[in-house]
Amino acid sequence: MRNGDRYVLNGSKMFISNAPIADILLVFARTDKTKGFSGISAFIVEKGFRGFSVGKPLDKMGLKTAPIGEVILQDCEVPVENRLGKEGMAAAIFNSEMDWERCCLFATQLGTMEYQLEACVKYAKERFQFGKAIGKYQSISHKIADMKMRIELGNLILYKVAWMKAQGKKAPIESAIAKLCVSESYVKSCLDAIQIHGGYGYMTEFGLEKDLRDSIAGKIYSGTSEIQRNIIASWLGL
Repeated sequence: MRNGDRYVLNGSKMFISNAPIADILLVFARTDKTKGFSGISAFIVEKGFRGFSVGKPLDKMGLKTAPIGEVILQDCEVPVENRLGKEGMAAAIFNSEMDWERCCLFATQLGTMEYQLEACVKYAKERFQFGKAIGKYQSISHKIADMKMRIELGNLILYKVAWMKAQGKKAPIESAIAKLCVSESYVKSCLDAIQIHGGYGYMTEFGLEKDLRDSIAGKIYSGTSEIQRNIIASWLGL
């Protein structure tokens, strides 16, 4: 609701990344209830604004270095100059931002997958069973081949999205495919890496179990896998 040179925001949102430590937040709020998505506007909300508060940090199974929490806005006053764009432009801002997020953020997962592949190849050459390196057994070498395939496919689609955005183009279906492909591939590669390392892969000292716990979240944040499939299907007219 607008009140003179300020907006008064009310509401709360759970599972906000970096909420416990952030100084500035991007908030999407409804400014016109009669216009649906066209009635949503975007705001820069600062930590010191009256009416702004954050709940206690939430404990997660993974991503321990990325705190998460609840944001609460109770009659939070936001100056008009903190609005991004015009009223009702939030949907366009959000969609453009998500294209970038689903491209750049999931490049980090590909980096971890590359590291896992190198570790698995090294281990498969050094670990011997029944008189030969385990990498000589197809049950192991095929897992490693699949890991390499997932990395290459993920790289291709992420580079395509990055190229499209650099050209000033929209990439809604491409970014959804990229996010879905990489996030689900990451989980599969984590499981393969643990299986290749056997009992050692299950031990915390190797770090593979940490990668697996972190990877699960990738199928949830930035839009769940189910949402990505909905986006892809909708752009195909379904």
